[in-house]
Amino acid sequence: MRSAVEPTAGVRRSIDAATILTVYIVVLLAIRSVLVVPALGTAGAPATIVAIGAFLWWVWYHVQRVYRIDLGLQPLRVAILGLLLAVMASYVLAMSGPMPGNELTPADSGLLRMIGLAGLAMVAAEGISSLDRLHAVARRLVIGIGLVAVLGLAQFVTRQPLVDRISIPGLSARGIEIGLYERSGMPRLSGTSTHPIEYGVILSMVLPLVIVYALHAPTRRWLYRAVLAVVAIAIFMVISRSAILCTAVAIIVLALRWSWRMRLVALGCLSAISGVVYLMVPGMLGVLTGLFVGAGDDASVASRTDAYGVAFQFIARDPWLGRGPGTFLPQYWILDNQYLGHTIETGLIGMAALLAVILVAAFTARSARMAATTDFDRELAQGLLAAILAGATAMAFYDLFAFPQSSGCFILMVGLAGALHRLVRVRRTEPSAGVHDSAVRPHVSTPDVAGR
Repeated sequence: MRSAVEPTAGVRRSIDAATILTVYIVVLLAIRSVLVVPALGTAGAPATIVAIGAFLWWVWYHVQRVYRIDLGLQPLRVAILGLLLAVMASYVLAMSGPMPGNELTPADSGLLRMIGLAGLAMVAAEGISSLDRLHAVARRLVIGIGLVAVLGLAQFVTRQPLVDRISIPGLSARGIEIGLYERSGMPRLSGTSTHPIEYGVILSMVLPLVIVYALHAPTRRWLYRAVLAVVAIAIFMVISRSAILCTAVAIIVLALRWSWRMRLVALGCLSAISGVVYLMVPGMLGVLTGLFVGAGDDASVASRTDAYGVAFQFIARDPWLGRGPGTFLPQYWILDNQYLGHTIETGLIGMAALLAVILVAAFTARSARMAATTDFDRELAQGLLAAILAGATAMAFYDLFAFPQSSGCFILMVGLAGALHRLVRVRRTEPSAGVHDSAVRPHVSTPDVAGR
């Protein structure tokens, strides 16, 4: 692959892709998911607005650049844009025929959310200019998820949502009451997420990166190990089958590269955390065990099982392009299955496009691990692979794209895998390459008044 060299003599970057992604991470994790700009409806979540801005930025970069970029075949770009085109085709088909009035706004919102997610993935995959900037984004995501985990534990201790005391001018909660959910008499953590399941899923998706930094970070490992302890305890306290299953998948994928000694240490740490939870919250381990032992009598499990029959009926009506993004409303049925919901809304073509994104992202992370020249980058690639597969697992138990934090974290992992794959290949083929060797680097430049 031949890297593009952008003529930037006499200018310096003031804003780059890593900066935009950092802003997105802050907005995504720090602002309650239910808060939106009222005039924009469900598409007015601040994180969605930033994501759409990222997409427009990426498009504008390619429209106004005056030099050729030779990237060769980019499977991740093809997969992401293929998913976006499938969703757009489904939207056009839905709008071309009669549609219930209550589905119009959700369809618009569904399309806008997918446009934003595609933009985030492409800005991350093609815009991050160096491995140092990629590491910075990953570190910030790890610290951000640690702070969200601390908030969740504070909610458990106080038995209060806490986030309901913070108001942001211009944003409203769309009439949704903010409170703590309960299960078997235990409060369930939700942080700034819409629901405890979303909260548990984002913790389990980012957990592999937390583990990588806790074990292999070149500096401040003590900080990342503290974050790991907090995140691990929070995952227990969410009381969610989805979170536990995603965590199991993530750890198994990571453990494939561990020595037997490291696996025993991990089991010891898991036992220690279980003991802490047992001592701090009597009865919690019994509740967690009951999630699986008594699953056959659980109403939520029965609802998920019954969803298959309902889904197949809807899929049979519009098998190829579906009924339109966002149009399968909760009042029809709560599927708790992204794969079924996505097939209903975008058809078999949309489902194939989604699977292509997951598979291409996973193979991209694996390829990055094989091409990496440092131990840390190899472990980071394995962590991204684990995160992507954890997110793919979550889709079988939860409507991942219906919630901004879980969909945003998943697409960030996809984009970071693409960026790592590109950058380690640049470093491998051009050891002396600097920051100007990135393949695509959207940025905002300002004159260098110092003349450097």
